[in-house]
Amino acid sequence: MRLDPFHPHFAPLIAGIAYYLRKEYQEAQRWLREATGRAPNHQYGHAFLAATYAQLGRAEDARAEAAEVLRVNPQYTIGTQKQVSILKRFEDSDHLIDGLRKAGLPE
Repeated sequence: MRLDPFHPHFAPLIAGIAYYLRKEYQEAQRWLREATGRAPNHQYGHAFLAATYAQLGRAEDARAEAAEVLRVNPQYTIGTQKQVSILKRFEDSDHLIDGLRKAGLPE
């Protein structure tokens, strides 16, 4: 990403997800904000950013990102997220689900 300023949006998204899973929320927030800025209609960037804000205790920001998820996909639910999850470890999936619930996304 340092060498290509026009890198695709999923590069910072993957970095943000990695930092979220390591519970390094400040760094996750940085990368996920870049990802959502590059691809504002990508629901998963907003979902991970909502979970990140929730884990940081930033409830208002978490709810705002949850609203963005639902703007992009009004049918989004935590249950659907579980079905399409790319996360291999159960503890990682549970960590994400915890953040999504704290952000106020529907079950």
